[in-house]
Amino acid sequence: MQNNIRESLFRPELLKRIVIYGLLTLLLGSAQCSFFPLLNICPSTPDLIMGMLLGIILIDSDKSAAVVAVAAGFFIDAVGGGAIALSPLLYCLFVLFISLFSRKMLTSFASFALLMIPALLYRGVATAVCMAIDRRALVPIAELFGTVGPELLCTAIVCLPLYFAVKLCAIPLETHSKFTF
Repeated sequence: MQNNIRESLFRPELLKRIVIYGLLTLLLGSAQCSFFPLLNICPSTPDLIMGMLLGIILIDSDKSAAVVAVAAGFFIDAVGGGAIALSPLLYCLFVLFISLFSRKMLTSFASFALLMIPALLYRGVATAVCMAIDRRALVPIAELFGTVGPELLCTAIVCLPLYFAVKLCAIPLETHSKFTF
């Protein structure tokens, strides 16, 4: 039994996924926590991890996306240093939420762009809940729209090209035989 567990953990395709998605998480998580907050162009920090997870759901599987969601959530909380450390839970719920919509979707850029709508809706609600928890009170509507609006706009603009980055990363994972560019 112990050999079966060891063999299942060291499968080449699993190790490829860990390395590729780990490097992608490291790159995008670092950019999300350090690069984008310093830019004066973006009024808010886009959620790159959310875009990556959306691509993984469409291109690979929701199981892979759930594992990456937990790891990326811990990484974002460790690097970002936010007051509330709920990112692993929020990203896992995001994968569950989007998986409900993506069951009948084709793996194409049009599907990715269409799924950005519920993804942005989820992100807006998550931001509003985190703001309310952080302040221990409801946030005024004007302030909420002033924060959530730019965040969703930046996330939509920056995450659309992530579909092609995840698709490129999926080539060594041999999931690319299921779809075409």
